[in-house]
Amino acid sequence: MELLQLRYFLDAAEFENFSKVAKKNTVPQPYISKTIKKLEEELGVALFDRNGKKVSLNKNGLFFYNKVKIAIANIDDGIAHFSENVQTDIKIYIQAGNRYISMLTADFLTSTKDIYVSSLNSATSISITDYDFTFMQPMEDMSDFRYKELMKDKLVVAVSNKNPLSKLTHISFKDLKGEKFVSYYKTMNLRSLTDNYCKKYGNFTPNVVFETADASALRYMLEKNEGLFIVPEKFFMLQPSYKVTLLPLDEPAFREIIIAWDKNKKLSPQANHFKNFTVDWFKAV
Repeated sequence: MELLQLRYFLDAAEFENFSKVAKKNTVPQPYISKTIKKLEEELGVALFDRNGKKVSLNKNGLFFYNKVKIAIANIDDGIAHFSENVQTDIKIYIQAGNRYISMLTADFLTSTKDIYVSSLNSATSISITDYDFTFMQPMEDMSDFRYKELMKDKLVVAVSNKNPLSKLTHISFKDLKGEKFVSYYKTMNLRSLTDNYCKKYGNFTPNVVFETADASALRYMLEKNEGLFIVPEKFFMLQPSYKVTLLPLDEPAFREIIIAWDKNKKLSPQANHFKNFTVDWFKAV
C-alpha cells in the first residue's frame, strides 16, 4: 500500500468520480480505476459502490476514509514542519527521449506548485552530483545508479512513400546496406543506436548523407526521399506523416529510456514526487 494510493482514494471519496480524480492529478483515468481496484484487493473489501461513472463510499469505504483522512493530515503536518528544507528546483540531464521529457515536464509543472524543473544538456560540463535525475539508455555498468525503466520503443525504418522500399511489409538491416540515411549528429543518442545496430546486424556503417539536431529538418529530408531514417516507432507517431511508411525490422532493435539517479543520494520528497510522477506518466504513453 502506497501513500499515493491513499491520496487517490481520498480524492475519489470527495469527487465521487474517477475521471475528476484523474484530471486533478494529471494521470489517465484508467490508472485511477486500477489503483483503487488494487487498494480494494489489498484490503480484501470493496470500498465503493459503483453506478456508471459515479462512485460512492460504502460502509467499509466510509470507515477507511475516516482513518485515512486523519493519517494523511498527520503526514502532511510532518512534512510542513520541515518546509524550510523543501527542494524547489529539480535538475535533470536528458540523454534520451528529449521530446517525451519536454512533454513530461510541461505536465508536471502544470500539476505542481512551487517546484521547478531545469535541464542540463550534453554541452554542459557535469558530474553525478550536478543533477537529480538522468533520462538515458541503460548502460552496461549501472552500479553507480538506481533507476526505473520508463519505455522500450521498437525501432522501425521510416522511408518516403516515393522510395521503392515503401512497398515492402518488413525489412532487415542487411537490406539497408548501400542505402542513403538521414540521421542525427553522431554525438546524439538515436544516431549511436543507428550506427550500433547497423554494425551488429548488417555489418556496415550507415551512409549518412544528411545529419542535424533538428527533427523537423530530418522529417523534411525523409519526406523528400533524400534518405531513410531509423527511428523509434512511438516517437515518430507523436507526429505521424502521411508521406512516410514505417517498415518493421526483422531483427530485435529498441530504444530504451530509463530515469536514473545517484545511488548514494537520498531523494527529497519533491524529487521522489517527480520520479513517481514520471513513472506514472510514461505508463500512459
